Amino acid sequence: MDQLASLQIALAAIALHHLFARRTEASNRCEWLLALLLLNAAALALWNAAAGPAALPELWLRHALAQGAMVATLRLGLALRRLQPRRLRRFLAPVSYIAVTLAASLLPPPVLARNAEAESTLPTIPLPQEERRMPELREDLPVQLAPVVVTGEKLGRSLAETSSSVAIVTREDLRASSDASMKDVVTQFANVVSADGDRAIAIRGVPQGGIGGQGDTISVYLDGVALPSRAGAFAGPLSAWDLEQVEILRGAQSTNQGRNSLAGSVVLRSVEPTEDWDLRLRAGLMSRDGHDYALAGGGPLTDTLRFRIATQDRYDNGDVVNTTRNEDDAQRERTRNARARLAWLPQALPGYQALYGYTESDNEYGDPFHDSSGGDRTETSNVRPNEDVSTKLHSLEQSYAFSRRWSLEAISGWSKLSNLYTIDYDRSAAEGGYSDNTEDEEILSQELRLRYSRPRLKAVTGLYYAGSDVVKNTTGYDVAAGGGIALLNGTIDSDASTRTTALFAEADWDFAEAWRLTAGLRLNRERARRHDVSQLDLSLTTPPQVPLPLPIVIPVLDPLADVLAAAASGLVPPDYDERNDTRFTDLLPKAGLTWFATDDSSLGLTYQEGYRSGGTSISFFGGAVSPYDPEYTRTVELSLRSRWLQERLTLNANLFYTRWRDQQVTIGETSGFATYTTNAGRSHYYGLEAELLWKLQGPLEAFLTFGLLRSEFDEFGNDLNGDGDTSDADDEDYRGNEFPYAPRQTAGIGLTLREWKRVSGQLAANYIGSFHSDPDNDPRSRADARVLVNAKLGYALPAGFTLAVYGRNLTGELNDQGALVAGSRLASRYGEPRSFGALLEWQMP
Repeated sequence: MDQLASLQIALAAIALHHLFARRTEASNRCEWLLALLLLNAAALALWNAAAGPAALPELWLRHALAQGAMVATLRLGLALRRLQPRRLRRFLAPVSYIAVTLAASLLPPPVLARNAEAESTLPTIPLPQEERRMPELREDLPVQLAPVVVTGEKLGRSLAETSSSVAIVTREDLRASSDASMKDVVTQFANVVSADGDRAIAIRGVPQGGIGGQGDTISVYLDGVALPSRAGAFAGPLSAWDLEQVEILRGAQSTNQGRNSLAGSVVLRSVEPTEDWDLRLRAGLMSRDGHDYALAGGGPLTDTLRFRIATQDRYDNGDVVNTTRNEDDAQRERTRNARARLAWLPQALPGYQALYGYTESDNEYGDPFHDSSGGDRTETSNVRPNEDVSTKLHSLEQSYAFSRRWSLEAISGWSKLSNLYTIDYDRSAAEGGYSDNTEDEEILSQELRLRYSRPRLKAVTGLYYAGSDVVKNTTGYDVAAGGGIALLNGTIDSDASTRTTALFAEADWDFAEAWRLTAGLRLNRERARRHDVSQLDLSLTTPPQVPLPLPIVIPVLDPLADVLAAAASGLVPPDYDERNDTRFTDLLPKAGLTWFATDDSSLGLTYQEGYRSGGTSISFFGGAVSPYDPEYTRTVELSLRSRWLQERLTLNANLFYTRWRDQQVTIGETSGFATYTTNAGRSHYYGLEAELLWKLQGPLEAFLTFGLLRSEFDEFGNDLNGDGDTSDADDEDYRGNEFPYAPRQTAGIGLTLREWKRVSGQLAANYIGSFHSDPDNDPRSRADARVLVNAKLGYALPAGFTLAVYGRNLTGELNDQGALVAGSRLASRYGEPRSFGALLEWQMP
């Protein structure tokens, strides 16, 4: 056995040598990989014969971990051969040698040693193999930072153990701050910024809706279930009220969470029912006629049933003024959220528990784009923009620990979003037409997880299924086309469905003292269908330049309209009825190596691949069909986790480098409706995230975040004239441009007073460097750097009451988030204005 293991390690090293050799052909690399896997199969057969059937489950699990680690590290080697500059490749190549060698050493099974121990007559001294547990609070230290578990990772690592770039906000942190929504919480951290007028976020320079193309790049989960696209961006149940924890996972989470997580994910966990009764009330007033009313509480119904409810009604008028309609609520935001949770812990089935949740939100918003020709934070639309969004979410989380080492989990989810919004097409005082739009999205998901845990080995494997159906309708009224000589009335309907199935696995193995190997793999299959239908009625009218008391409007019969559309499709869009069906299969590996240098510090190196699924693009006007493939990222990340000053200070940092290939980009004028999606981009980005949390003596805590980011398109040509050639004079070449919403520096600093002589509070400042808001890097769309200062001060009154006052954007920054450029006009995007508020809360003693 020892000779076979040595031969396997030697072959792994030889395979890596040929892998990194510049002249090695692809076929030879495949031969080396095949030989390595065949040798592993032979080793497994011999060990199976020696160990017997009782040891097969553990043996197969270790073998699967070894195979996943080898395949992932070999793919890492292939990726490194393509990375530039060469110094980076040479630096990381030895790491891959070590990783594959360690993976090979996984295979010698401990069951043989146990069998030998059982047959031995010699006395033995048992050596404990303690599990590397999450650090616990020590009674001998007066002030410490409490350990936190990352629930967004399926293995449930602690923040001190994970190598992912994760930031976590707990319930205590949320109560101390003035943050009201998910966006407020996550954008205080490094390399996370608000986008699109606070309608989305961007992580590491990648906006939630992607730089181009379709589909999300950032997934948002509430109580284990993914929210629909628009709900997860801004319009769903994203209130910070009665949340237990908020997690921001930066970087691709595709192996962990699958689709829609190429840039990262946000995980929201609400407060769970407990065996103790609890009730909390809030009544608040805000500047500009705003209010905030909320309730949360619950307790035991029986010995086995517990419940919790939470509800909130919040309104913010905003400060953007419509100068045409003389309205001061153009940026209004009203949110109504309600949630109920029920926990069941049956005594007849020890180890089983179920947690059901129902969440509903009913929200209203103004317009995120404002024609500010009349001044900053103004708009000129002659039609009142309005958006009503309702979301319903059912979740059922079940778990059953049927032994000390094995447990089974099931997460079931159903969500539905209904959206109705009215927009002014030209967003000006002119009669340029408007539209009513509806969107209904329904998602059904089911995930099964099987967990295995030993002191030195933790693993999870499972199956995932999700079905998504999105139905959209746009009804236009007197929309100007053809330079103003044509008016369009009619409907455009879109019906899209996606079916996703996945098989995933991930494991952590402490193969030696202070060393941990991580391997993960996800096999993802997806089918996407789309069917779009356009039926437009055309009328000819006098152009705006002709001074007539009333315009002359002449309806055009459908046969003649079809002839005009065929002759001048750039001026008059034709009717269409288009459909397409696409299928994709993707294999996404992950490999990592962690060195626990001391009990309070560790270094990790991780390689993982991310993806965003492909599909079909059908241009809104014209119906041009453009199927596109998935896009992929490859990321190498170095992590540091450390605790100092008797665990009163934590310093975490991540250094990353990502290459993006087959990038989905939007071709055409971004402010128009004749765009389509294709895989025509390549890019790279790299940076640093560092976060420090310091528990000072007494009730004070200080925090500091700092982020650096560099991004660049290596290839991106925008074919504006649609002839298939991006080298024409009227086309645009974005090579060398930065990503939109990718500031080069972000930073935050703050001080929190937990409670001292009845006083509590927080003062925080957040710096966001300047950034572009579109890939063309037009200077007019650039947002200036800004510093946002927020503060909250509370005082505990008798009988469980607390009075607090707060202010946000205290310095009155314009908070411009860029602009949408349309010819000579700009549609500005504004973030949160300066605001003040007062809260009276009551907590059951």
